[in-house]
Amino acid sequence: MRKYFIALLVILFLVFTAGCTSNSDSRTNETITLTQNGVSFDYPGTWVVATSKANDTIVSVADPRSVNTATGFAETVVTIQRINRTGTFNSMYDQNYATLFNNSSYQRVSESNITMGNVQARENVYTVDDNGILKQQRAIWIEDSNQIYVILCSALINQFERERQNFDLIVNSFKIIN
Repeated sequence: MRKYFIALLVILFLVFTAGCTSNSDSRTNETITLTQNGVSFDYPGTWVVATSKANDTIVSVADPRSVNTATGFAETVVTIQRINRTGTFNSMYDQNYATLFNNSSYQRVSESNITMGNVQARENVYTVDDNGILKQQRAIWIEDSNQIYVILCSALINQFERERQNFDLIVNSFKIIN
């Protein structure tokens, strides 16, 4: 009887230990839906809602594993901005990037017109030297009534392609809620 009791304890210990190790990574494939400030989107379960220093930010999420210890800010982040339209959508977009690319710290990688669901949008991918930190950013501009929404995906230049799946999750699930 004692042998069975010890064997049962060993089996329970193994099951408990196996359960603990498999659960430690349970958020890796999980997604979280965030609905806030008139927008909704899914983001990776390992990421967190973040505070952004960018103007017009309505919500931001970031990978906490990408926090730069020197600055305290995450390097892998998606920020959603809402801008009041003061001209045509295209003129505001064009003016923004004419100004941005006039600064030698910014270099265009690509630019395209895209469709998000049934909405036309504009996408600009570029690199930026942010005080010696090289980043790649993907900005998607979407027009809705008198508002322009910008989804800005940013990561270190050598991490950007690795983060593409996470960025696509957010971009492809993005909805404006009226």
